[in-house]
Amino acid sequence: MNRLVVATIAFLSFVPLAAAEMPHRSHMMQDQVVLNLTTEGWVKTDTARVSVYVELVQQEESADALKNRIDGSLQSLAKDVDWRITSSRQQLDQTGLNRWYVSAEARIPEAALAGLQDRAKKASSPGYKVTISNVDFTPSLAEFEQLRGDLRAQIYLQALDEVARLNKVMSGGEYHVRKVDFVQTYPTQSMDASPRTMMMKSNAATESSGSQGGAELLVSVKQSVSALIVLGRIDMPNPKQE
Repeated sequence: MNRLVVATIAFLSFVPLAAAEMPHRSHMMQDQVVLNLTTEGWVKTDTARVSVYVELVQQEESADALKNRIDGSLQSLAKDVDWRITSSRQQLDQTGLNRWYVSAEARIPEAALAGLQDRAKKASSPGYKVTISNVDFTPSLAEFEQLRGDLRAQIYLQALDEVARLNKVMSGGEYHVRKVDFVQTYPTQSMDASPRTMMMKSNAATESSGSQGGAELLVSVKQSVSALIVLGRIDMPNPKQE
């Protein structure tokens, strides 16, 4: 019994000594400042996404010949652009003729938009019809991503400005950017205004025949980027205060 009491007393005497030898981590205080930062900008474009529909009746041409003819028609609409076939199907009609239905699209510069309908008519012939099905003036995904990258860079600079501002007025250790958490945002252009604008401009492009048309303007879309910023510093313990 006496041995148990002695062992207990020895253990209790060792605990404060061990605690005293450990670093005072609880005295290391981590100060944080949390804020939201937002910036915005406009994404602009000088191209429009043009969709083309080709309907044709296959006569004696081979598949390669038809493909070359379609490629030639697309190039006659706009040269030096990346035309892509988005869909292609064929079916036999009631007379036994093989009909092809092909869709294609490309981003076309603003200067080449005028007279699209005229060029589509010139590329058409009996049994071969080329139609401009849609003209979309929304900026491309690459242009949106370029703007978002620039806006993120602005957020980083704003965060560094906040760090410098804090370090000027707060005594103690220096603050640093500890976290940047971007928040998903969406275009701020109103949902009902955009379709009306797009429809008006698409109709203007459709009705333009010859060089006198094509006075329509391309669309710019406002984008914003927001982020949750955490600024922090670690206050080391002052030995004189312990």
